[in-house]
Amino acid sequence: MKKSKNRGFALIAITIAVLIIVMLYMINLTSMFGPIDKNRAYEERPWFEEQRLIGKEAFPIVQTGKKGKVVIKDSTILKGIVQRKEENRGELEIVIEPNGLATGHWQCAYEYTDSSYTISAQFKGNIDPTKIYQNENEKNPQLLYLIAKGKYEQIRTDKKTFNQWPTKQTIYVVGWLDKDYSAKGKLFLMADNDEESYGNAEYDWQTTPNTENN
Repeated sequence: MKKSKNRGFALIAITIAVLIIVMLYMINLTSMFGPIDKNRAYEERPWFEEQRLIGKEAFPIVQTGKKGKVVIKDSTILKGIVQRKEENRGELEIVIEPNGLATGHWQCAYEYTDSSYTISAQFKGNIDPTKIYQNENEKNPQLLYLIAKGKYEQIRTDKKTFNQWPTKQTIYVVGWLDKDYSAKGKLFLMADNDEESYGNAEYDWQTTPNTENN
């Protein structure tokens, strides 16, 4: 009987310890990136779709334009504004080549509570005409999907002590390109390397119609 009680207390202690670790982890994410939008954080998971990122031997990507799908005929430059919960998070630029290659970069600087942050990122990927845009309300086979992966470097600076904490981790960039060469998508700044428990901060990006590429 005494052994059963001891086991019960041990199980409770382990459960409490796990909960504390999870809470500390979430607090750390918030201090790094700001509040996490729990309703939207995992709508897309590009780290589970890395098979869509192709090697150089797979270029050029076949673009048939079937069902009105957007086709990249010339070098196309996407310039977008990045936001997180309607707060400005810098600017992004993506260049898509006629062979399907996509390369880009992003920079931003902002302040959150008692710290300031600077982030820069470089990424590389490709378009994927085989993926069809679909959500709970609609399906649009004309939109062209792009996916990219790279590294971001963040420097957090304490505004009082000026101490700095650098972070270098993986970034994923996804988006959908429309007929008028406007596009919108998401950035995912990963917070750890465990593929089973990937934590991330999610940002939205969006361009305006680019008539120069029509």
